[in-house]
Amino acid sequence: MKRRYSIAYILFLLVFLKTGLAGEWLQFRGNPYGTGVSDSKLSKNLKVKWLYDAKAAVFATPALTKNRVYLGITGKFICLDLSKGKLLWSFPLKDEVRSSALVYKGKVFFGNDQGVLYALDAETGKKLWSYEAEQKIISSPAESGDKIIFGSYDGNIYALNAADGKQVWSFGVESPIHGSPAISGKNTVVAGCDGNFRFIDLLTGKEDFIIPLESNIVASPAVTKNRVYVSSLTGKFFCADTSSKKILWEYFDEKNEQCYSSPAVNESAIIFGTNGNFLRCLEPATGKLKWTFGTGGKIESSPVIAGENVFFGSEDGKLYGVTLAGGKKSFEFDTGSALAGSAAVSAGNLVIGTSGGLIYCFFEEQAVQ
Repeated sequence: MKRRYSIAYILFLLVFLKTGLAGEWLQFRGNPYGTGVSDSKLSKNLKVKWLYDAKAAVFATPALTKNRVYLGITGKFICLDLSKGKLLWSFPLKDEVRSSALVYKGKVFFGNDQGVLYALDAETGKKLWSYEAEQKIISSPAESGDKIIFGSYDGNIYALNAADGKQVWSFGVESPIHGSPAISGKNTVVAGCDGNFRFIDLLTGKEDFIIPLESNIVASPAVTKNRVYVSSLTGKFFCADTSSKKILWEYFDEKNEQCYSSPAVNESAIIFGTNGNFLRCLEPATGKLKWTFGTGGKIESSPVIAGENVFFGSEDGKLYGVTLAGGKKSFEFDTGSALAGSAAVSAGNLVIGTSGGLIYCFFEEQAVQ
């Protein structure tokens, strides 16, 4: 029996292969769909390649190109050499940066707690343009069709022209948007504090449809084909179907407590952290719990799937690796301070920052690409 695929699914696969498997980690969660999957297959044999003392707390997740690290920290945005951890340039700021960077067409984009979205020259750090929202921007920007998409605590989703920062459209949801947008077909999908999945047409900025969740959301959604996944502040985890526009299943354990962690998703697993100190792995089709791994602190860090292992940070100050198949510990490194941001993984490198201001780069020489 021949299997038939829709044109939309074929296009999804083509774009995913182009963006998600390109060997670079150019935005939060690694690709426009927010899946948190790297093409680097890291094992337990990670070693510290370099350590950079930023002397300021790090809450954002790095973006990685083939030779550079881009990361916002408290009071500035910095660019490091990926091979040695040397500072290449810095851009001064007046507030915290919790928005993770997007690198696109020679520019680097990020927001800050003052509500400003910046575009800098990726090579020099020179400011190219900025856009002021009405409240802080924790949401990490995404890109589609030369538009930069992000949310703000002012309750708006914005689309700006990547070249000059001019507003293309905005859509108001009347509640703060903490998480980052993901791309779902012709739409961008966001989940905010109003308790809904909102699907906004990327071209027009008009709402296509809503899927109610009835839970406040600060995590970012992950998209695979016609499914969207997200965790919530009530401790519930949701899977929605974009074809039927309905919730397919939800998972809940009262021990989850609140969930800030965004999920990592592939064909066999959904993995997310909880403030109850647990990393959970669910079956994608049913939401059934596959395994749980406990740590000594909250897990607000979003996990990354890198081959047969999953890497994430914890408030207990440790970077962990666990096996994807069974959730068994495969790696542990004590950084000395809480890890709220997430790891970026590319070409055998894993980079993560700590609340104590240290930025670590781990490397596995035998990593399989």
